[in-house]
Amino acid sequence: MKIIKKLQILSLITFTFYTIENKAQETNKKDSTKKTVTLDDIISIASKKSLDAFKAKQQYGASYWQFRSFKASVLPKMSLELEPLTYNKSVLKRYDSENNIDVYRLQQNLNSYGNLSINQNIKATGATIYANSSFNRLANFGLIDSEDFTATPIRIGIIQPIMAFNRFKWAHIISPLQFERAKKQYLYELQDIKLKAVNYFFNWASASKRVELAQENVLSTQKLFNIGKKRYDLGSIEKDDVLNLELDVYNAETNLTQNKRELQKAEAELKLFLRDESPLYSVPELPELISDLQIDIKEATTLAEVNNPEIFNLKIKKIEAQRDLDKVIKENRFDLSLRGSYGLNQNANTFREAYGRLLDQQMISIQMNIPILDWGERKGNIKTAKMNNEVSEVAVQQESDKLSQQLSLKIIDFNLQKQLVAVALRSSEISKSSYDVTEKRFLSGSIDLLRLTSARKAWQTASENYITSLYNYWKFYYEVQQLTLYDFQNKSTISKNFDEILEK
Repeated sequence: MKIIKKLQILSLITFTFYTIENKAQETNKKDSTKKTVTLDDIISIASKKSLDAFKAKQQYGASYWQFRSFKASVLPKMSLELEPLTYNKSVLKRYDSENNIDVYRLQQNLNSYGNLSINQNIKATGATIYANSSFNRLANFGLIDSEDFTATPIRIGIIQPIMAFNRFKWAHIISPLQFERAKKQYLYELQDIKLKAVNYFFNWASASKRVELAQENVLSTQKLFNIGKKRYDLGSIEKDDVLNLELDVYNAETNLTQNKRELQKAEAELKLFLRDESPLYSVPELPELISDLQIDIKEATTLAEVNNPEIFNLKIKKIEAQRDLDKVIKENRFDLSLRGSYGLNQNANTFREAYGRLLDQQMISIQMNIPILDWGERKGNIKTAKMNNEVSEVAVQQESDKLSQQLSLKIIDFNLQKQLVAVALRSSEISKSSYDVTEKRFLSGSIDLLRLTSARKAWQTASENYITSLYNYWKFYYEVQQLTLYDFQNKSTISKNFDEILEK
């Protein structure tokens, strides 16, 4: 009789395994028809279509045109000032010299004016040189009609501050650095997009894996419950074991529903980030590790000093502090400037005569403003600026040290993570094999349900831990790549054709 029961149980287990295996194969066939999407695919889409990519492009565009404006500002400027017609009719107070009294008289005139000027700033000395040509016509109406013309065909001049703050010199130093920082910042933002893509991809992959495990768990609990009922009918297990197996089915189905909802949420977040529906109705393909890649901290630090936009920002802050100090020192000393001009002009009653028999027009002046007594105000301003400059240098050094430390920690994490991924993968494989063995032993009746449930949880936890460790690996890699703007896979500095960015 015992032999017959064992044969019945064995045939029941074989039939149940065959049925469940067919269902699993059908599920795998459905999944195999779906397109696989890799991490590189997600990064490529995000770099082109995400709002973050558009924002980074526009920010670079603003910096580009700001630098273009600076380059234009150092070129000669030409302007035309016109006052074609100014008519004035009014009663004005005038002095009558014959009667030695003030009287009110009607005044009516028509005035026309024009001036063409060219200006050029000199970076080396801070001077401004200029040239202009002007014309003026004044017509009076009243008791006596008259018409006067004044012309200055050419006048050239210079305004030269002596020992003054030269803003042109500092602008030529800072503006190119700011534009270079903008380029590096754009590349930095692209790496930030990659980091976001890694996060969204692995959220999606983790949710997909949990759904996959939940589906397998449902099939497994249903299989065990069906077998348990048959074994209970044969009297080989107790009623409470059957109830626990049935409860496991309900719990597995509830867990599957929850995980499907989390998967839908992860897919919706990914779609919103990418502004694209490509990943939908697809399955994620987990990336592999970069073989034999170990990042050297000294090499990475050197790369960061050359490429990191924050380093450029620190350089700019340091130069700006020096500029501010120079400005305060020179603006709190005596002021001395030289102005000079030479031109030709004439005044006549006709347009033709105004441009004939031109007279010299010369002007030269030296202006000085020397403080005699200010009770130490200027000295205090200079001392304050010097101390602020020293504080700024300390702050810059602190930021630089902080960045170096941050980079070093990221590299240490990345170099260790490869081993952790390998351990997590092996743990996942071992826990899966252990669960398969435990399931067979449970079906044969040699262990209880508690051991089986514990083995199943260990397998699921190990599978999720593997995805988490793989996520950390790629997150650390792209964080190091962001801080250094260096592609360690292809051993090349990250760059872009910046001339094409604004054309797209």
